[in-house]
Parts: sequence; C-alpha cells; structure tokens
Amino acid sequence: MKIARVAVQRGWLKPCFAVAGIAAVIAAVAGWITAGGAGAWAAPTGVALVALGFAGSVWAVAAVEKIDLRLTILMALITYAVKLMLVFAALWIVQSIAPNALLPFACGIVGGAVAWLVTQAVWSYRAKIPYIELGQGN
Repeated sequence: MKIARVAVQRGWLKPCFAVAGIAAVIAAVAGWITAGGAGAWAAPTGVALVALGFAGSVWAVAAVEKIDLRLTILMALITYAVKLMLVFAALWIVQSIAPNALLPFACGIVGGAVAWLVTQAVWSYRAKIPYIELGQGN
C-alpha cells in the first residue's frame, strides 16, 4: 500500500486534524490575549489554512498515486507551490484588510505547521507500515 493512501485510509489525517483543532483553540486564546479581537480570529484562521493545505496535499498525492506512482513527486511539488502562493496571497489580503491581524495570522500559520508536522511525524514513527527490503542484488 502506498504511503499517501496509508495516510488517508489508516487515519493519519484524523490525529493531525485533531491536533490542528487544539492548536486553533490555543491560537485563538493566545491571539486574543496578545492582539485582542483581531488576533482571536486571525491566529486560528492561520492554523486552519495550514491544516487544509496539508490535507489537500495528501488527498492530491493519494489521488494521483492511483493513476501512476511516478506522478506523486510531481504532484507533491505542484501542491507545495500552490500552497506557498495561497499562503502569500492570504498574508497579503490580511495585511491589506486588517494590518493589526497580520502577526497573529502569520504566527497561526507557523504554529499550525509545527503542530501538523509533529503529529504527522509521531504518527509515522508509530505506524506499522509494511515494506519490502530489497536484497543487495536489486
């Protein structure tokens, strides 16, 4: 079974979304304390943007993996580029509309990314993913 399908089918997304939800609540409280009302909505929105971006990447790679395994790296690179463009566009929009919300929004993006990646790393470390060891002749 391929790794992207393992993520979708065996539940790597569930704990990642759960931790992202917790991170969003923490971000909302921290944003409210540090930046008031603007921080209360901007910080968890940054977390949500990251969570949706990571999940979208997993789903896109899993979908293209069904077509041809060799396309997965290409799809991963494409989704990475699209995510970066969306994040920069979102940062620009937040700066244009609510400049005082930019820092909490950016902190939410960073915090959400760290929370998601740590959860994904822990899940991957603990997962029992079957693999094949090739001999020296292969």
